[in-house]
Amino acid sequence: MRHFLSARPEQNRLLSGLLAALVAMFFGFSVPALAQAQRSDSGADAQDARNDALTATPNLATPTPQDNLFATAPALEAQVPAPRFGANLLLPFGWDSNPAELGRGGPTSWGTSPNGSLSLTAPLGSNLRFTASGFGEANLNFSASQANRDRLGGSARLQYVDLNNDQAFSPYAAFSPRWQFGGPDSFYQEQRQDFNLGLNKRFNFDGGLQPIRPAGDTGAATVWSLGLNVFGQIRQREPFRSSDAVFVISSLSYVISQDWNASLAVEFLGRWYERNSFGAAEHDYEALPIATLEYVIPAAVFGGEANAKLVGRPALDLQGSHLYVWSTAPGVSYGQWDLRAAFRMGWRF
Repeated sequence: MRHFLSARPEQNRLLSGLLAALVAMFFGFSVPALAQAQRSDSGADAQDARNDALTATPNLATPTPQDNLFATAPALEAQVPAPRFGANLLLPFGWDSNPAELGRGGPTSWGTSPNGSLSLTAPLGSNLRFTASGFGEANLNFSASQANRDRLGGSARLQYVDLNNDQAFSPYAAFSPRWQFGGPDSFYQEQRQDFNLGLNKRFNFDGGLQPIRPAGDTGAATVWSLGLNVFGQIRQREPFRSSDAVFVISSLSYVISQDWNASLAVEFLGRWYERNSFGAAEHDYEALPIATLEYVIPAAVFGGEANAKLVGRPALDLQGSHLYVWSTAPGVSYGQWDLRAAFRMGWRF
């Protein structure tokens, strides 16, 4: 064999060159695709944030779940006087610049992602509040079926609230499982469990930008509100890699009139993945600004408050966001614009 190799140096160089080309092609195309397949974290996290931004608008008419990423969500830091059940429905339609979450060359698509949820909030003593919620969501991208996925999930959240000050620091712990399903050609087959430990803080102001004095529920008097949510997360994920993350989420809301309101939120996060089979410890950084404008349909349109509550006190939202993901993993960094209109309803029992 040694004689055969030494006798044909030109052939050996040719075989070596072909092998090197095949390796380069594999790592140039397969590795980025594989890395993207193993990381649907950013897309799912962004979808949660967009949905929460819709239900976090300063709308006191349409009931919302008491579990939200944005500290300016209505009554998120206030105690409830008694257990309350709720149901919510989001019906969005919009355009996504990068539903496949690719670094370059991905398709754009119109689509919809209807989301329904149920929740229970109850006081535990005077200063603790427990919220349990569950949701189901279907995602349909008309021009990018490979990115379609359906999601089921929930949350159990235990939160400290100040009975006399809904602007006080409000620490919480939450457990949030998720199950994500895609078609046979999709990369979105996974389950995960998130363990979150965080802190909310908000500052409420009246129409003259004067701070509102502490009280148990200052929502009705608030025109402007600033909020901050900071939390750490441990994510256990199958079949792909688990991770740890830190979230810093700021939000601003403004009540324009009885029927109109607006909000702006920015989610920053850093995510660190467990080491892969090559021993590399990869990490991602993400920034997601979200702007939402909402019109609360007047009760008179439905013939009165009783009829409006029966149909879920509907509101119409316009939302725009831009997700940017920077990653140390090759082929995972990308940008994504999302523009949508959403019809939302809520019921409280």
